[in-house]
Amino acid sequence: IFGVLASYASAVERISAFESCSEFTSTHHGKKAEHQPVEGRWKEALVCQYTLERLFSFSILTARVFAAGDPAQHSEGSAHRCS
Repeated sequence: IFGVLASYASAVERISAFESCSEFTSTHHGKKAEHQPVEGRWKEALVCQYTLERLFSFSILTARVFAAGDPAQHSEGSAHRCS
């Protein structure tokens, strides 16, 4: 788990430099992305969205695994309570 989180930390650091992603990342330090042609900027938005969605999915999975009780019995609505 630590390895995956370290990988995501590195990925979020990279995408935080994208202007199209800076509104979603709290690690933005005022860095500007290298001047890319307009046709390359759409890729930034897709990479940003994809990375953050995968991180969100991983955090949900991890929360379910470490929640109390049997993970197979966790309901969709609540990770802290087993049904």
